[in-house]
Amino acid sequence: MAGGRVFAQGDSGGEVGARRHLFGYNAGISACERGKQWQRALALLSEMRESRLEPDVISYSAGIRACEVSELWAKALDLLESMLGARVDPAAAGSPDEGLYVHDVEAGGPKDVFKHIVLVALLQQMAAGADPFTFIDMHAASGVYNLSSEETLRCRILERGVLRLSHAAEGSGKGLVADYLAAVWRCNKALDSSSRALTLYPGSPALAWQWLRPQDTAVLFEAATEPYEALRRTFSLLDRGVGRRLSLLHDDSYMRLTFGPWPWPSGRQLVLLDPPYDSIQSHGTWNVFVLRRLLQRSPSSCVALWYPLVDQEKVASLHSRVQSLAAGSVLVAEMWLEGSWPRGEALQGSGILVVNPPPAVHAQLLAALPELQGALGATGSRVLWL
Repeated sequence: MAGGRVFAQGDSGGEVGARRHLFGYNAGISACERGKQWQRALALLSEMRESRLEPDVISYSAGIRACEVSELWAKALDLLESMLGARVDPAAAGSPDEGLYVHDVEAGGPKDVFKHIVLVALLQQMAAGADPFTFIDMHAASGVYNLSSEETLRCRILERGVLRLSHAAEGSGKGLVADYLAAVWRCNKALDSSSRALTLYPGSPALAWQWLRPQDTAVLFEAATEPYEALRRTFSLLDRGVGRRLSLLHDDSYMRLTFGPWPWPSGRQLVLLDPPYDSIQSHGTWNVFVLRRLLQRSPSSCVALWYPLVDQEKVASLHSRVQSLAAGSVLVAEMWLEGSWPRGEALQGSGILVVNPPPAVHAQLLAALPELQGALGATGSRVLWL
């Protein structure tokens, strides 16, 4: 740097020079991230704009992380908003999030079972009210998963999840766990009536569909083409009245929420954020940003965010960031499968953070999680208000 700037005026111009300048700035901002120099990182981003050099996804991402490591959550959210306002594609970074969850592999596994039992509790309470509600799934995927697929058979995760739970709970006949299992079997009968075994596992859209009443609506987003087409096929079989209470949107839900002309539904909403955690779009800052946007649009919405349990520090950071939004009551439910909380650094499990939950959900989960923990052989669980 000369005179406090990464590049002085008069450096070589043209496309090659611009790329060289961009690389230099990105390297500088990344160095600021590693050194926890968030002020300098933001100054470099500002300097880029003054020099008419547009920051790219690497520039913004390094700046966001520089704010994150200094626990400046609001500045990180504002910088993400600036990136979106500049129409920078966040997916272009191609930065994996440790491969913590893959839908086709995890289908019917312990993480899925836990997540969907919490979802069933929310759906039951939403459907108990007289007024209509809208279920919005921000990452609907294919809706239903084939338990005999190559991925599922190779990993056999379902044997530690829905199959183990089904065997342990056989004959219990009541309660949240029983209601969830009955919904899994209903979906199998609706889509594969000839089989007496579990051949299909319903994702969150297919589970939610079973609690929607004639006055309720589902809005399902899926950005990837192949899962979206599978989702369309699933719902053409689940309900012949497709289109009456259902909107299937082949779109990136986060970008539509941020920029798209999407008329927000009136009345009550239950919104599920269930990202795959395999790209920069599912980093903590992005999810908290979307949560903030959702609650700005409808402060009374019930919004559920699923997240993997990786380590205590990351979980505590997420909780703290959501609390900083001052968005209303926040309920947390978590279950871990390996390691001993809070010591384990390689925890395997998942949590759901629910903003504005129906009050009765707390008692439902307190009653159901011990049964679920025992049936799945989990090493711990908890339900708490933040």
